[in-house]
Amino acid sequence: MEFTKDVEKWHHKHRVVLYDYGRIALGCFLLFKGVQFLFNTTALEQILLDSQLYSIATFLAYTIAIIHVIGGLMIMVGWHTRIACIVQIPIVMCAVLFFSPAHDLFSLYSPFAVALYTLVFLCIYVVGGSGYYSFDHKAVMEKKHLLKKHKSQGLKARLKKEDHVMNTGLPQL
Repeated sequence: MEFTKDVEKWHHKHRVVLYDYGRIALGCFLLFKGVQFLFNTTALEQILLDSQLYSIATFLAYTIAIIHVIGGLMIMVGWHTRIACIVQIPIVMCAVLFFSPAHDLFSLYSPFAVALYTLVFLCIYVVGGSGYYSFDHKAVMEKKHLLKKHKSQGLKARLKKEDHVMNTGLPQL
């Protein structure tokens, strides 16, 4: 956990824009695959049927498509990126296991290679977090700003009470 915090601090300090573009591209890809699965569930059902998941193939096909759509959107905008990536990892790991690497590993759009690259990028974003240009970073900065503002207001109120006690000798109610 400490390692991920260190990586996230480094990202926020150096503002690596390419890292954020990669996150956005990964989110767009997962969103695209989810929409593609929604419009063509029979292809995904066939893959699931080939893996002997007869009774729940249709349910899994729609579930996987919806998880890809929602998770892709979350990753794309950087909102709870780690959680979205952790939810995506088992699905993509199953895709890596279902596709045989010997089938067409060296073709341009090999399903195995695409699933493997997606899995690697998901793992990178689990460790690195959402990056600088994200809703997560904006929420953290707003929280820090509110805490700083709240602390300064509390300090002003405390100083005002102390000044009143010093001037009048009576505690302020």
